[in-house]
Amino acid sequence: MNNQSELLTSINLDDLVSSFGWQDYPLPARLLRKLFLKPARTFAEFIVEFDNAVAEHGLVAASRLTQNHFVQDVRVFGRDLIPDSAFLALSNHPGMSDTLSLFCALNRPDLKVIALDRPFLTALPNTSKQLFYVKEDSASRMSLVRQVTSHLRAGGAALTFPAGQIEPDPDVYEGALNSLQVWTDSAGVFIRMAPETAILPVLVRGVIWKKTARHFLLGIKKAREEKEKLAAAFQLLAHVAFKKKDVHVRVQIGKPIYARDLGTTDPKVIHQAVTAEMKHLIENPPQGAGRSAMQ
Repeated sequence: MNNQSELLTSINLDDLVSSFGWQDYPLPARLLRKLFLKPARTFAEFIVEFDNAVAEHGLVAASRLTQNHFVQDVRVFGRDLIPDSAFLALSNHPGMSDTLSLFCALNRPDLKVIALDRPFLTALPNTSKQLFYVKEDSASRMSLVRQVTSHLRAGGAALTFPAGQIEPDPDVYEGALNSLQVWTDSAGVFIRMAPETAILPVLVRGVIWKKTARHFLLGIKKAREEKEKLAAAFQLLAHVAFKKKDVHVRVQIGKPIYARDLGTTDPKVIHQAVTAEMKHLIENPPQGAGRSAMQ
C-alpha cells in the first residue's frame, strides 16, 4: 500500500471512530480501528483509483466508474434544464455518494466544486484540480470569489453546497425542508460578479440505504445527526466489505434562475428564489424512470 492509500486509510478510520463518538476512549477506538482496518483500506484503494481515473479519463467518466462500486444506478430528472453555458449549481448535501452522483448527472467535464479544505480531499492531487477550496482567512476567501467568478465568466460550471454540512436525505429522513434554513446566500456574491451565469438548483435523494438507516445499533446514539452519521458509516461498510449496493440515487434538476429575470443581483432575492425552487423539488419527488446518468 502506497503513502496515499495509507493516509486515506488513516483518515477513514478517524472518521469511523468519530461516527461512534469514541475519540476520547482509546481502548474501544483501538479495537474499532483494528476491526475495520481491511474495509478502510479497500475504500482508500477505491478512492485512489478514482483520483487516478480523473487524471486519465476526466471527472465525469471517473465518477461513473467509481459509482459502480456503490450504487445500482443514478437517475437524473430534468436533464434538459442543465444549461450548456455557465452555471452555478446549488445542491443539498445528504452525503455518501451524492457528490459523485452530481458529477455524473451534471455531466460537465469542466465542473469545479467549491469545497471545504479537508485532508481527505487534499490527499487527492488530480481531484483537487477540480476543486476551489474554502479556507478560513479573509484573503483566501476573496481569492476564492475571484477564482470562481473567473471560471463562470469563461463559460464554466461550478457546484456548491450552501448548507455547508450534511443534510437529511429527503427519501429517508425528515428535516430536508428545515435544512434549507441553514443555507447561506453566498451564491449572490458570485452572481454579482458574473451576472449572466445561470443559478441551477439541484436536489439529490436516495443516497442513503434505508436498511442501514434503520439499523438497531443506531440506538446507541440519541441525537438525529449522530444517528445519521453512524448509519452512513454502516452503509460504507456494507458497500466495501459485503459489496452491497442496493442504492438507487435520483437527481432532480430545478429550473435555472437568472439575475436578469429577477431584475437584481441582490443575494437575498436570489436566495429566496433558490430556496423556493428547492422546496418545490423536495415536496415533489420525481415520477417515472428518468434518464441514467451512468452513461
